Amino acid sequence: MLRFLSFSKISQFHKACSTACLSLVISSGACPFVAQSAAIASTPVDRSIIEQSNPAQGTTIQLPPQVIRRVRRDLVQRFNLPRRDLRVVQFSQETWSDSCLGLAAPNERCAMATVDGWRIELSNGQQNWVYRTDRRAQVIKLETQDTATLPPQLVDRLFETIAREANVPANTLKVIESQPRTWDGCMGIFVSGRACTRIAIPGYRVIVEGNRQSWIYHLDQEGTRIVQNATASGSGSQITPSFMPSEAEYPGLTENIVFQMTVSGGLGGGTTQTVLTADGTLYRRSTGIPASNAEPMTKRLSQQQLQQFEQVLQQQQFPNLNGMRYLTSAALADYPTTVVQAMGSTVAYIDLEQDSLPQSLQTIIRAWNQL
Repeated sequence: MLRFLSFSKISQFHKACSTACLSLVISSGACPFVAQSAAIASTPVDRSIIEQSNPAQGTTIQLPPQVIRRVRRDLVQRFNLPRRDLRVVQFSQETWSDSCLGLAAPNERCAMATVDGWRIELSNGQQNWVYRTDRRAQVIKLETQDTATLPPQLVDRLFETIAREANVPANTLKVIESQPRTWDGCMGIFVSGRACTRIAIPGYRVIVEGNRQSWIYHLDQEGTRIVQNATASGSGSQITPSFMPSEAEYPGLTENIVFQMTVSGGLGGGTTQTVLTADGTLYRRSTGIPASNAEPMTKRLSQQQLQQFEQVLQQQQFPNLNGMRYLTSAALADYPTTVVQAMGSTVAYIDLEQDSLPQSLQTIIRAWNQL
């Protein structure tokens, strides 16, 4: 490791020069010891060692500079990003299950041996990327799938669109999450009574946050079509919008169910389902909840009440909320999460901040609670 020389060290070099190197000074005008010390002192030192404490072990973990440099270089080359904008925002020591760091590509052969290394998240202030490496970053894998990472030029077009439509500075915007999607001719935006061309348009669904607001946008791969999903947009700053993970599976509703609300989690750990069927029957059932708190309920709605509620679902464009989650940090603790399903779509939220949900979802919940 390179070190800056102290005054006493420089004095020692001068002393060495004045004795052992005297003949060289006379003949060449330079002392190799002094020249060497000057070269060492002027060599730029990479001080980007990131440190974090490990309370469990009472130690401090250092992320080696060469690991940072190699990961940054890969990101710069992969997406043509300015290196100066990239910062490490968090990292952790990991042990990977194979030589491919748990991210084998199709037909890639991986040695089945544990590999110590790093998991590193970098950001340019607009978008984040997660990498996996071995200990010295001789093997580097981008954990964030390439297909879900927006190209920088597409991010720029998206931010320009939001800045123009929402009248917010583009430099306050940040991509929170993106996922690849294949759209129909309506770019996946449901409007009651509108027919959409059944074509396949590859693109992305993107969550953008900025200026204490959030937006959901649908894009094609070239950025020639950028459409806001207004139904899913507009959650307040207390809510963190996200996409449901691909592994989250909720059983589809049978044809005779119009709407279903499931509340689960919390300290009690039970589940309560309230279901509206096509004949107007509204009933509630609970599991894992003490009998004193699990009050069964069954009532019959009039045909007019049923039709009015179905109209609300259509008017508020419920399918545009499909696959969205609106949660707060309380959802990670012991506060119940609500999942609602209707019209082939599923959305999850936490009612602790119900006033911060998108307006369309608030309207649907109010109509449901009035039944």
